[in-house]
Amino acid sequence: MLTADMPLSRFAAVDTRSPDDAREAIGRIFCPHFLNPVGPTAGAFHARHHSAQQVGYSVNFVAYGSTVEIDPGELSRFFLLQLPITGSARVRCGTVAADVEAGVRGSILSPTLGTRMIWNEGCEKLIILLHRDAVEAQFESLTHEKARAIEFDTGVDLASPVGRAIWQHAELMLGAAERIDGVPDAYRVMLRDGLATLLLSSLSSSASSAFSRPARLASPAAVRRAEDYMAAHAERAVSMAEIAAASGVSLRSLQDAYRKARGMTLGEGLLALRLDRFRAGLSEPGVAASVAEAAFAAGFGHLGRAAAAYRQRYGESPSETFRRRR
Repeated sequence: MLTADMPLSRFAAVDTRSPDDAREAIGRIFCPHFLNPVGPTAGAFHARHHSAQQVGYSVNFVAYGSTVEIDPGELSRFFLLQLPITGSARVRCGTVAADVEAGVRGSILSPTLGTRMIWNEGCEKLIILLHRDAVEAQFESLTHEKARAIEFDTGVDLASPVGRAIWQHAELMLGAAERIDGVPDAYRVMLRDGLATLLLSSLSSSASSAFSRPARLASPAAVRRAEDYMAAHAERAVSMAEIAAASGVSLRSLQDAYRKARGMTLGEGLLALRLDRFRAGLSEPGVAASVAEAAFAAGFGHLGRAAAAYRQRYGESPSETFRRRR
């Protein structure tokens, strides 16, 4: 669980005690909205918004200091996953309201439903903005059904296994956004699509019926096409959706068939392929000039994670393998 320290401080976009300035500035980041401090704490209004733009999503920290009413209407272009770090709020999206509280309950706002909120004094939130087109594309990839308006139930139980998984994934996205040295787009895309898959397949929504039906099992030929595609493109940023499209079946069908045929997930299969290439680059003279070069050539964007996976599989560090070839 996050601490009360302000995340994303080097991405400060708004820091003002003026409601009018906050309304205008935050409106440019999210969308135009009504914002009004209310009650006895109105004089303590202090809007802070930190925002890190990623690939098809953004990671945000938002706080207002005082109790505020917020009415953005329909968000139109994006979903908002709101996870309270401190404090509480009441969130209504469409006809369903949820009382949210740090560590207990979060909320998700859908782009086609009108939204109204009251953030209580001291409420601070980590907010993941997911572009609507990215979520809908992931739905189509998972189901091979044409995306329609996807509308989630408002509340997210953060104490449930699904809620805890969502928190953990949001923290991964926050960590990637905060890295000073940055992370490759391939990793950001993986985080984005992973969260979209988790929300679509685990939370109650208008799209839930598409995930309650068993996926049609893909043929062995589809699994081979997926493996051929991974082998041809493992060195670059490749998403699970791309692999499924190349196989000619839905991502859900491919994932099920791949697990049954190979005894591992599709993501584990791609990781194994990259680890084999990483080891070859480390072992063969003249292939790579350094451990980092071998890792990046194999398709890894994060050397630390590549090294950890390598040690787990081969029982030694990449550096040990690299030194032996000399």
